[in-house]
Amino acid sequence: MVGNNDHPARQFAAAWQAAKDALNEWSQRIASATNEARDKLEPAIQAAMEAGRATMSGDWRSCRCPCGTAHPDDQGVCDGKAVLTRRLNGADVSLCAPCAVAQGVAELPS
Repeated sequence: MVGNNDHPARQFAAAWQAAKDALNEWSQRIASATNEARDKLEPAIQAAMEAGRATMSGDWRSCRCPCGTAHPDDQGVCDGKAVLTRRLNGADVSLCAPCAVAQGVAELPS
């Protein structure tokens, strides 16, 4: 059996190892995709929760979004009623829900 690569037991072992390697790679890719999706969803869910909280409490502040640079492809979406605060360029900036969504969508990979 030594040196005989055509032996069924060795073929089975090689096939089993290839299957294990493929499953390992698949699980790593799934974990990476799941983490990436979670990283994208968490801010969106937080923005929705903060918007809902502001709506229920009537806590409407002025939106301070720099629309021209934060989401230049979505001009005119700002409704002026800030519902959350986001860190932009090292400063906390009050954002309305449309600006927050426009910025979140801009950060998604194409």
